[in-house]
Amino acid sequence: MKHFLLILGILLIVIGGLFIFVAETQSLAPTGIAIVGIVLVGLYVISNWQQVARRSTFFGLNAILMSLAFVAILSVVYLIAQNREVTWDFTPTGKYTLDPQTAKILENLEQPVDLLLFFSSNARQSSSYVTVTDLLDEYKRHSDNLDYETIDPEKEYERAIEYAADLNSLGQPTIIAEMELGGKTFREKAATLDQEGISNAIMKVSHREPISAYFLVGNYEKELNGETLTGLALLNKFLGDENIQANELRLGPSSEVPDDADIIAVVGPEEDLSDDQLGAIKNFVLKGGGVFFALDPGEFPNIQLRMRELGFELPNKTVIEMEVSYRSIEDALSGRASASPTDKVEIATFDAENEITKQLSNSSLRFTTAREIETLPVPPDGITMTDLAKTADGQLSGTNLPRSWATSHPERMSQAGVTAENLFDPDEDNRGPVAVAVAAEVDLNAVSNGVADPDNPEKKGKIVMVGDSDFLTNVGLRAQGGQGGVLRSHHDFALNAFNWLAGQVDLITIREKEADNTSLILDEAMQKKLSVVLVWVIPAVIAAIGFIVVLYRRLYFV
Repeated sequence: MKHFLLILGILLIVIGGLFIFVAETQSLAPTGIAIVGIVLVGLYVISNWQQVARRSTFFGLNAILMSLAFVAILSVVYLIAQNREVTWDFTPTGKYTLDPQTAKILENLEQPVDLLLFFSSNARQSSSYVTVTDLLDEYKRHSDNLDYETIDPEKEYERAIEYAADLNSLGQPTIIAEMELGGKTFREKAATLDQEGISNAIMKVSHREPISAYFLVGNYEKELNGETLTGLALLNKFLGDENIQANELRLGPSSEVPDDADIIAVVGPEEDLSDDQLGAIKNFVLKGGGVFFALDPGEFPNIQLRMRELGFELPNKTVIEMEVSYRSIEDALSGRASASPTDKVEIATFDAENEITKQLSNSSLRFTTAREIETLPVPPDGITMTDLAKTADGQLSGTNLPRSWATSHPERMSQAGVTAENLFDPDEDNRGPVAVAVAAEVDLNAVSNGVADPDNPEKKGKIVMVGDSDFLTNVGLRAQGGQGGVLRSHHDFALNAFNWLAGQVDLITIREKEADNTSLILDEAMQKKLSVVLVWVIPAVIAAIGFIVVLYRRLYFV
């Protein structure tokens, strides 16, 4: 029992250190236990100094003290990390980092928002619970006006009844964003438990004023509520997710744009608009409204004439792209490519400054039979034009043909024996890159007949003109011919455009990070090698190091 003080002291130090590590609340008791342990170790050293002074004992005690010092350093690092909430995200896609737009919304929260996570206690050992709570912790770090609470609907039955109308069925986890304003409580259920769903719920509950978008009808436009492949029901749903309420609008000779309209959308008209309709739309822009045009190729004399007044030139030219392909692997390796003209154009060049497209640098749009959108060389005073998206630049290798162009004779595509050489007319056609989406900003204080808002003198009228409407349809917004998942590039471009037109720049592109595949796939040979390393090599290396240390000590210190 002569080493009782030493053993007891070390035991108390370990117990005190563990309690300091795991304690959720501040307490002096663990610190006191550790101090008592240190005192006991000190008493042992003083009372047994001659034994401690011996070489072997000295080295043993030195090893113990070094181990304790190492543990102490780790403890200090841990405490600093706990109090300094700094994280690093090394995933290629930034999976664990909030979108810049989400971070901006959180930073701009003016009223407290509570996130209520309904999650059964029985399921909290799952990875999904860890994932969602980690995400909510990240949200909380970005705003002092946001907090979250975890609720077990099975144990807190009364609260579950209170929110029963919003809870998912069959006990599935649910997140509800809640905010009190003006004595009223506003709630919004997150559609999903990922960043996209949570961010949209926060956005909706904190931006209570909905945006009104009116879709023009009467000229054989795409149907807003159409469930067919060419309908806009899916777009309508996505707009609703953004708190943009879409309705149909029929403009007759004596009709006016509704007072609550923020956006007018004209998507895929098959007939030209009347002078009355275009006049109402122009006046709407000159009062600070936003207009979205998706205009397919075709002759629309009234639209082409009236849009010139707002800076647009709309020649009836269809965009053509050279589609490069390889007939075999050998051709691909040797660089022998074949190219053929197509009106299915892939757009991958976007304006890096405009809020609509600056987040789309790694995306691409797929337009089918798109028209060129030009701008006047000198736009009217007070109007600023921006090319949002352009076709491919340059020319095809080994030829004098451009990679893309706008042709006035798209009907030649269907002629027998057509080739790029006899399709491209350098005298009439415009060489690429050609614009297929253009934005116009109208300074109401500088443009002729502009009506500035006295309450918001900086407000501008806005127009987005796109040379294709198919990408907005139910089939265009989904991959694999409408059978796959949502095409994020089409989804984001459309919603970014509507949010920009409504002046909601901080709500653009709130989307979930793409999940990157971090799985390590091992073949059978690699699995065997890894098994040998884990089972034999690493233990053998550790044993060898230990043997060398023991041998060294025996040779030089004994």
